[in-house]
Amino acid sequence: MNSEQVNIDWEYSGKPDALMGNGTTPWEKVLVYAASLVGVLLFSYSYLNQAWDWPWWGYLVAGLIAADIFGGVVANSLSTCKRFYHAPLKENEVGLTRRLKNPYFFTALHVYLLLVALLFPPGDWLYGMVWYTALLAAALIVLRVPHYLQRPVAFLLITVPIIANLYFIDPVPGFEWLVPLLFIKIVYGHLVREEPYRPLTKPGV
Repeated sequence: MNSEQVNIDWEYSGKPDALMGNGTTPWEKVLVYAASLVGVLLFSYSYLNQAWDWPWWGYLVAGLIAADIFGGVVANSLSTCKRFYHAPLKENEVGLTRRLKNPYFFTALHVYLLLVALLFPPGDWLYGMVWYTALLAAALIVLRVPHYLQRPVAFLLITVPIIANLYFIDPVPGFEWLVPLLFIKIVYGHLVREEPYRPLTKPGV
């Protein structure tokens, strides 16, 4: 049994940070930026090798999407991000920040599946609509179940799309990773409420 002491802190202050949550440590930021860099490097390498028959802007768009999704998988799992999005709204959290803290709005904002389906061959808009609708439905389910079931239900709703993406619904070439990582980022990373563990040496950070 791990007897390590833990510090759970729901309090934060300062200018709202909707990207990683307020009070991230340098190591937390490094992890997020490193994950984003993986996405950029993946499509930089693919461009140099002309892995797919895309115009130059296709590789640029794919790299930007990958940077956000790869980095978002890590960012949304940060304790600071969990704290920011699952803590009550503060007085200075207005406008877009207030809307982003609505989990339905945040989920619906991730239209990458639609963009990829429309911009990249084979240009199957039905593919984008099916997966985008599935993502919205998964969010609705996770947010409606009792809290003690949220995490296992979220992982069930991630497992099913991974299997479907591998064996039943052909992914867009070059974006085989998109459905699994987007569901991990949103369905587990963003929607499941978990305790915000913070460093013991810096309480409240």
